[in-house]
Amino acid sequence: MSTVSKDQSIITQVAAKIAADLTPKTDDLMVNIANWNIAFEATTEALLTVHGMTKSEPAVTTERILEAFQGSTVVTTTPEMYVNATQPASAPTWAKEAVSAPAGGFQVRIKGQQHGPIPAWLHKECAAKGVSEVWDNRDGLSANPKRPWFKAVEGGAGFWEPRAKR
Repeated sequence: MSTVSKDQSIITQVAAKIAADLTPKTDDLMVNIANWNIAFEATTEALLTVHGMTKSEPAVTTERILEAFQGSTVVTTTPEMYVNATQPASAPTWAKEAVSAPAGGFQVRIKGQQHGPIPAWLHKECAAKGVSEVWDNRDGLSANPKRPWFKAVEGGAGFWEPRAKR
């Protein structure tokens, strides 16, 4: 099953109306349907092409880009490469850590504003202490580095990055 964007849906509806207007009306219902189908297919293809919404294979798209920008080099990227490229070199450790819930499935919730991805170690620590919701204090670490990185909403338990990670 393919998904259709809102723009493609609107273009398809417009194409259907144009096709209905272009179809010559006869007494034979099957001929009318066939004529409408031919007009609809042609109109849809033309409109989608004009708006750059034709479906093409990635290899064809790459080939077209290389033709337009001769001398370009094809670079294959992964999501991890994008994350690493968008993080400044001076970003704190917690901003560079992978976001993942532990295998046990427990996942802590952040109350209020979240300042970056939730580190994997936090899920484990919160599960061990029975904490399901915390405040994210990482925004104030530069002003007070001794402040807990995360603080439990109920009970007030503090959570710091494990020493092995520092």
